[in-house]
Amino acid sequence: MVRKKAAKFKMFMSRTVTYLGLVNAGMILFLVLSRLEDYGFDIEIEKYFFLILFGGFFILLIFGWIDDKLGLHQLEREHFEERNPYMMKVMKKLDDIERRIK
Repeated sequence: MVRKKAAKFKMFMSRTVTYLGLVNAGMILFLVLSRLEDYGFDIEIEKYFFLILFGGFFILLIFGWIDDKLGLHQLEREHFEERNPYMMKVMKKLDDIERRIK
């Protein structure tokens, strides 16, 4: 029971990692833009930060869409599920049922 709850909590935490990655990308962008000002590039961070950030998110969206259209995501999931212990049990049970039917 405790293991099941711990696994569920771990799943919830891993789902938020993507969002934390986006926040982290925003913070890195802010640091890069502020360092460029130190080297003499006059960038108004407040003016262009959100434009550059949302532009970066849009580029990530485009790459994700291309990844999906090329079928790479599906292949990645197939390889992941081949190694998934739970899916291996399900597949073994399905193979046993197929053998019984034949």
